[in-house]
Amino acid sequence: MSQELTAAARTLLERYRGCNPGGFSPTELEAVEFFWTDRPTPRVPLSYEPGLAIILSGKKIGHLDGQRFEYGEGSYLAVGLPLIFECETQASAEAPLFGLFLRFRPAELQELKGLLERDSAQRPPKASSLGVEPLTVSPIMKEAITRLVRQLCQPHEAAALGPGTLREIFFHALQDSHGRVLLSLTQLSRPEARIAQLLRRIEARGDLVWNVDAMAKDAGMSPASLHRHFKCVTGYPPLQYFKRQKLMRARQLLTSERTSVAQAAHAVGYASAAHFSRDFRKLFGHPPSLARSM
Repeated sequence: MSQELTAAARTLLERYRGCNPGGFSPTELEAVEFFWTDRPTPRVPLSYEPGLAIILSGKKIGHLDGQRFEYGEGSYLAVGLPLIFECETQASAEAPLFGLFLRFRPAELQELKGLLERDSAQRPPKASSLGVEPLTVSPIMKEAITRLVRQLCQPHEAAALGPGTLREIFFHALQDSHGRVLLSLTQLSRPEARIAQLLRRIEARGDLVWNVDAMAKDAGMSPASLHRHFKCVTGYPPLQYFKRQKLMRARQLLTSERTSVAQAAHAVGYASAAHFSRDFRKLFGHPPSLARSM
């Protein structure tokens, strides 16, 4: 990082150090959250919204569909659709990990893509890929990130200037010649874009029961095509993806809302608490009764 960005990032860390480590804290901008931790975490499933995860210090290692990817200082992770993948964090009290998560609106990406196409013959990505991609921060994008970090340290600057800076960062991310994830999601006829739209609709409805035939009809695809492209983009077959999503939601209920194991199991659609406990232990490596203490 440049000296200017390092200084601004450290000021931002001090501003949010009082927030609980390991989670996301809201900032002066609705679409931006701050995250930090001063302790390493083992490989564990995490749920990500669509957006950009920008690391200002430290390093994370992600695992999805047999692939391993790193993103740390000077890089960012582009997440094109709601995803669940395993992640481990390298951090310590002397060298904490911290950064920003920038949520985007699909309509905004579509608008920015339209502006890009007016001035360039940017070609769509050649093939579908996982809906997550680690990328290097370009020099011009680093300038915009530096301004955003500095603005977040001053509430009045964030309110007045932050939305424009955020838009600029997304613009640079779409221009990244190595980044296929965000650009592919603006090609509405592509299978990965239709999968992303399907997941957003399901998430908005809060559905707990999924039927592959119904999802395929919703996405305008055959069941076989849905299954193939769904796994290509998310790393999991549809039913396995949604099973993990239910268990992630249950873990959140257990840790943040202090529900009982039986209540959490019922809330996410399990008829049997014993079955829920087996699936929970298989995914997270510990029984749901221990979730509150971790």
